[in-house]
Amino acid sequence: MRIISLLLTVVLLGLTACAAPAVSVPSNAPTSVEARPAKDNLADRKLTSPLIPRIWLTHDISAVIAASTSITPPAAPLAESNSRFPAIHITDWLKRALKLIASDGVTSNRAARELMLISVALNDALLVAKESGEPIDQVALMAGAARPVLRYLHPQQSDAIDEEVNKALWKGLYLRNPVPQARLERSFQIGHAVGDHIVAWAREDGSDAFHEITLPASGGWNTPKLPLDPHWGSVKTIALPAGDTVILPPPPAWDSPEMAQQRDMFRSTQKLITDEHRSLAWYWHADVGTITPAGLWFEIAITTAVVERLDLMQTAALLSHLGVAMHDTAVACWHNKYLYGFIRPDQWMATVEPDWQPVVPTPPHPSYPSGHAAFSSAAANLLIVAFPQHQEVFVQRAAEATRSRIVGGVHWVIDGLEGMTLGRDVAYYVVTR
Repeated sequence: MRIISLLLTVVLLGLTACAAPAVSVPSNAPTSVEARPAKDNLADRKLTSPLIPRIWLTHDISAVIAASTSITPPAAPLAESNSRFPAIHITDWLKRALKLIASDGVTSNRAARELMLISVALNDALLVAKESGEPIDQVALMAGAARPVLRYLHPQQSDAIDEEVNKALWKGLYLRNPVPQARLERSFQIGHAVGDHIVAWAREDGSDAFHEITLPASGGWNTPKLPLDPHWGSVKTIALPAGDTVILPPPPAWDSPEMAQQRDMFRSTQKLITDEHRSLAWYWHADVGTITPAGLWFEIAITTAVVERLDLMQTAALLSHLGVAMHDTAVACWHNKYLYGFIRPDQWMATVEPDWQPVVPTPPHPSYPSGHAAFSSAAANLLIVAFPQHQEVFVQRAAEATRSRIVGGVHWVIDGLEGMTLGRDVAYYVVTR
């Protein structure tokens, strides 16, 4: 296992050590799906800190500001809310989004999209408000931006979301130095207009589309469950030109010496599983009903932002960069998963050790590459660019997340290695866009 850890670390550090070129498309890639290499050379791009603010989706600022004037804010309350903890910071809204993801059972790929949408809405709202030149209350502004996005993502929670929004919107009325009501209302309008713009983008991103995917017969994957979102590789991306921008080399042929080695490593690893390994596997499993792997990395980012005492704009920039990285990684990872349709370890183990069971449930999508590895590599590489002083911590967490899927019995070692390569390349697009 030590060798595996070292290999994962080498893959992870590729971004910070040097600018890695995009993975080229192999000549023997399946021809049933068009594989496309990156259009530009990543080595020619310049790294930009994720702490530097930038607009992601709200490019026509004048149009959004004009649209904001037609939005009607909620009526002001007659008395202060008895809630002690209204959402007053961008991290409060992200934490509320994480709770909704867990309570509503959102899958990992869709959770990454949700975290991107809410973080980008809050980030863009702050920048649009600054560009407007109007006096703004940031708490009311963020409440306005969060409302349409969260209601779109969790319509069944609309009443609870509105209650949270109203508490935050009107908090300024009850400060020692009250904020004028007109300013709170105008701030809410601008934020809401940005949120509406983000929702309009999301409705056209292809996430709710359905189309059949033809898996290559050589991949060997099958599942008795409904395959999870096989169309996700065609969902609209932000930093990546498209989901098929980063194409991994094909996994080893099943009857090759390389794959024989993968099978031997997997089987021998499974014979050495300890309670510590099981705990690691379940911690990072983060399946439906939890905040998901992307959410775990948002928690790490939020904690680091607090420790490093980032201001509001730096925090918004960091979390929106992370949101974009998580979403684009999910899309690119899913594209590669269904491009190759590679067999899961449990399918093989059922033929050689029928009584064997994985530590954690096998998810209903192809094995190669590992989504956990991809998410974790993208997040860790992005956070290392922002906080190089914490590189060792981020590397360790990403390696743990990747290793957890191998000891958990749901991935080959090659899945983790190539998943980390994919995540690294996506992170590079995000911090050089």
